[in-house]
Amino acid sequence: MRRLAIGLCVWTATALTLSGTDRLAYAREQQPAASPEAPADKPADPPAEAPAASPPGESATQEVAGAKTPTEGVQIKSRWDDIAVLPRRYSLKARRVELMPMYHFTLNNPLIRHHGFGGQLNYFLSEALWLGVEGTGYLPQQMSGSDGTYFLTGAQDKVLPAVNKLIFSALLDFGYVPAYGKFALFNRAIVHWEGYITLGVGAFMSEVIPVKRSDPAFQNISAMVKVGLGSRLFLTKFMTLNAFLSLYGYPDTFEPVANVSYNRDTNGACRDYYTGKTAGTPEFEAAYASCRKANGNTTLSLDVVFGLGLSFFLPPKFEYKGPR
Repeated sequence: MRRLAIGLCVWTATALTLSGTDRLAYAREQQPAASPEAPADKPADPPAEAPAASPPGESATQEVAGAKTPTEGVQIKSRWDDIAVLPRRYSLKARRVELMPMYHFTLNNPLIRHHGFGGQLNYFLSEALWLGVEGTGYLPQQMSGSDGTYFLTGAQDKVLPAVNKLIFSALLDFGYVPAYGKFALFNRAIVHWEGYITLGVGAFMSEVIPVKRSDPAFQNISAMVKVGLGSRLFLTKFMTLNAFLSLYGYPDTFEPVANVSYNRDTNGACRDYYTGKTAGTPEFEAAYASCRKANGNTTLSLDVVFGLGLSFFLPPKFEYKGPR
């Protein structure tokens, strides 16, 4: 039975194939009917003109020009807050000279306040180390003249202690920069700054303000030591604004106010200084001043000062040099 079924399927498929082939051959043999000829009085339509040929490559160029790039749909950012930028050092100081006019005033002396005007000249051995010289002249706020305010202290406190005024100071400074940084100013500009420490040694001159105006003043010259902290704020590549806090320590000699025996009495404590001198003469007054200075009280004075300065670096221009 299986063989009979397979044979019937094969004969059926063969018959269908032959019938389709005959139909295809008959369709090919038939020709389409000829179209009626156009009347003689009606002209034939002219053949359509072929489209103008484009120059070679022009169509491809137009397609490329009209195509959109992947970046055209990307919105351009107006601010780049999410990108951290590490700028290099704003200004180089190595082998440059710093010229700084400065002003400072004392903070801790309740009897007399000094205003110092001076300057520093520093040479940078590297970006962090420098050597320099410093000179300052002082003006006391409480003047000791007849129109001054120093003696008002005695009128208010019922006592007038011994006070000296500074004349000038000169020091050799050593400086080191342990910290350097920057900050964003209102998210508009990057400001560079650095912190430094200084150590100075030198000399100073002071002058006694006599408690009695009739007594002669004398001057002292001695050593001075300075320790300070400061900061530079870079305004330009050759100019900075400085702020500093310094401690000046020095031994100062005050007049012997407590011992009234050091006076002009030729038989008093200063009699040995008056030998051969006549009272009222300049030599006698000089001897009196020497006696008071020799018998004065020497005390370690500590002055804390706050100051500002404007630094100029010379030469103004510099050049970055890489390792290669």
